[in-house]
Amino acid sequence: MTTDNKAMLDRVITEVFNEDFVITRVSSDEAHGTHSVQVNNRFREDRTAIIRAGHVWMEAFIPELEVQTSILVDDGEEDDDPEDVIEACKEGELRKIGRVMHAYLEGGGRVSERRSLLGRGTVRKLVIESDGFEWRLGRNFWSGPKPV
Repeated sequence: MTTDNKAMLDRVITEVFNEDFVITRVSSDEAHGTHSVQVNNRFREDRTAIIRAGHVWMEAFIPELEVQTSILVDDGEEDDDPEDVIEACKEGELRKIGRVMHAYLEGGGRVSERRSLLGRGTVRKLVIESDGFEWRLGRNFWSGPKPV
């Protein structure tokens, strides 16, 4: 698969985020095709999102909450799907994650905390709705999208 993850990430970020957001490229593992950007809302400086595009996964991480979500995407190596179909699928999944992060950066989402079952610290979860789906972001778990 020869998807240009950097170009795909740039296209999606440009489409999803407008001039109200500051986009900064962060260090990436370019040798493995992983590219990342940090997105900040100019008017809500307390919220940050890092969005990553990799070979078979798309990911978003919220540093201040230490929660994340990921989507695995078929790389097409075992199928006969044309590369443009696979790339469109990957870009669509990245767009979904971008819209979830947009909703968070605009002030959306509900944060809940509970004591860890192991008795050390707390477990934080962010539940956010985007495009009619509910996403659950956590530190060591995530789920989404599920219809609302």
